[in-house]
Amino acid sequence: MRRNNEDRTKSRRQQQQSVDPAALLDFVTPTEFVELPSKGIGYPSGHPLYDKETIEIRFMTAKDEDILTSRSLLKKGIALDRLIDNLLVDKTLRAKDIIVGDRNAIIIAARSSAYGHIYETKVACPSCDHNQKHEFDLSEANIHEPILGDDVEELESGNYMVTTPFSKMKVELRLMTGHDEAVILKIMNRNKNDDNMLTSQMKLYIVSVNGHKQPEVISHFVNNVPAAEARYIRNIYQDIAPTIEIKGNFECESCSYEQELEVPFNADFFWPDR
Repeated sequence: MRRNNEDRTKSRRQQQQSVDPAALLDFVTPTEFVELPSKGIGYPSGHPLYDKETIEIRFMTAKDEDILTSRSLLKKGIALDRLIDNLLVDKTLRAKDIIVGDRNAIIIAARSSAYGHIYETKVACPSCDHNQKHEFDLSEANIHEPILGDDVEELESGNYMVTTPFSKMKVELRLMTGHDEAVILKIMNRNKNDDNMLTSQMKLYIVSVNGHKQPEVISHFVNNVPAAEARYIRNIYQDIAPTIEIKGNFECESCSYEQELEVPFNADFFWPDR
């Protein structure tokens, strides 16, 4: 009889160890499809998002909130990357390889499904520095899809070729990704005055000049190209780069200054009161 009791106890322990909580609760975290501002344009052939108009992500969970409150991840500037990686249903994708505009669309969708489409945060008046609360409606996001003019050639690699109007230099451009955002963040942390930010960004998204891809050649070109042609290249990039923007009309309670403000996409976007 004692042996039978031991066998039954052992059997119950094995059953307890093999319990599947998800099966018991009959619960699966819901997912949603997010519209990509890029429409899949700008990715090389073979990329999981090539020619894709949407991406599937799951809803945020309490475990995901731990990522956004991790001091270590926030200090390293990788909290949002880690969050996006967790939310992606397709695990062949990495946040750092997704175009900036598409990343922002994912962040907006995740925040909206988790906390609602009204985003209230404190903003400082650009004129008098007075701090006050301001609301943004995330459901009113403006999507800018890529605009490919006659002077832009789309390459099989997903990059773009333009020819400068005066010097006739052939400049190959690519769309910046999460990896590039991390590089820009490091540059900004090193240089608080934002000196050289325009040229630093250009050096990131210019792939080649007249077929030359060496970093020193690209750096020399960016530093010495006439301002008119540099502006031409930057304007082309703005046209081809997909973006998603959320703006709101701001009026200062203190000095009545008015300006249209744009929501920045960082960790504070999820935790505005922290």
